[in-house]
Amino acid sequence: MSGRVLVVDDVATNRLLLRAKLSSAYYDVVVAESGTSALDIARREQPDMIILDVMMPDMDGFAVCAALKEDEETAHIPVIMVTALDTPEERVRGLEAGADDFLSKPFDDLALFARVRNLMRMKMMFDELRLRDLTSRELGLTDFVTEHEMEVETGGAVLLAPPSDASGASWAEALRDRLGLSPILTHSEREALNLARLELPDLFVVHRSLIEGGDGLRLVSALRARPETRQAAILLVVEPGDVEAAATGLDLGASDYIEAPFDVNELVARVRSQLRRKRYSDRLRSNVRNGLMMAVIDPLTGIYNRRYAEQHMNRVMERARETGGAFAVLMIDLDKFKAINDRWGHDAGDAVLREFSRRLQENIRGVDLVARFGGEEFFVAMPDIDHEQAAAAAERIRGAVEGRPFEVTGTKDGLRVTVSIGVAIGTAEDGDPETIIRRADLALFRSKNAGRNRVSFCAEAA
Repeated sequence: MSGRVLVVDDVATNRLLLRAKLSSAYYDVVVAESGTSALDIARREQPDMIILDVMMPDMDGFAVCAALKEDEETAHIPVIMVTALDTPEERVRGLEAGADDFLSKPFDDLALFARVRNLMRMKMMFDELRLRDLTSRELGLTDFVTEHEMEVETGGAVLLAPPSDASGASWAEALRDRLGLSPILTHSEREALNLARLELPDLFVVHRSLIEGGDGLRLVSALRARPETRQAAILLVVEPGDVEAAATGLDLGASDYIEAPFDVNELVARVRSQLRRKRYSDRLRSNVRNGLMMAVIDPLTGIYNRRYAEQHMNRVMERARETGGAFAVLMIDLDKFKAINDRWGHDAGDAVLREFSRRLQENIRGVDLVARFGGEEFFVAMPDIDHEQAAAAAERIRGAVEGRPFEVTGTKDGLRVTVSIGVAIGTAEDGDPETIIRRADLALFRSKNAGRNRVSFCAEAA
């Protein structure tokens, strides 16, 4: 997995050593000898990762990391901090500044490359989500949000798979008291997977060895493979110096790891960091889903718009070709709708459109698709239906609109509304959706010309 790495260290020998190691693994490496130059290069080069020394003369690594995370242009770049002072206080301070991990000098190559691979994968995933989110924001469909702005909400479940009941109780107390989480303790892989399916925690803390002798690495792999837990954060706990297990865990999908015994402040800091990232990724995915929905849903009526309907017609026609059956397309127009807007105002007009959409959906089958084509014009696609059934459905819709007044604020007895409907019957021999829709439009035009409040078929219109 290639990528660009920015190495920041004021000691030339350290820069050369890291550059050689990373280049041998086919990473593209750029270097900076100070915190100030690192910030400039990060903005200009947009690396995929930054390896940052803590001790530097102009700005220390903590200040540089905080500045990177506060800048919209660089906040998404993963940061590994490198330090000779490997203390819990240093690690907590770095995590609180926004660092993704710490490496202690001299560091193990296996740990370095496992962490780099893991963070590269994370960066690629976030880049894809951010790109899709950017498209949604440019279309005005979602709001802008950065990971740095996300705060960890109190509450929520965290599943703990400790090596002993005593360890589990200690972890649970810290996470409950410090982060307001609801810990769930498990003893085995099977129990953890069953509970995960029921509770859907945002985060798992998994020890390399479980209470009942289970394999924590196998549990990490299973959690990452299952759709319901695939997006959760996973913090792997390994024994001191067990770099091989940590590296394997990261390659299997763990989000982060911590060596036991650990300072409770470090556990809290790492959990908080992972929850913040999980919440950010959830928000991006939600933005993408909402953006896609808004792109195909009419905001006034809540039904599909023309863009979606035209794509759906391709599937309806494919089914007709597969089965040899027929389908119907209805074009529906509210009669004299402009007069409603002119006399009662656009709020009244909107109320009529919403109520009409509701009545329309109540009088079709579940398999049928309803869409608003624009203004007061609506569309219905009805697969697997013949001429007689389509005529009955169209007449049912027309009667449902005419039969009961529309309640509108400002009117005493409501408004009497009628619709004109044009129907086209399509078969497997029809070529494209636009042709069928034009035929239904011709039928609708005939209904309008014949006095409105009626149903016409395209064969009559022809």
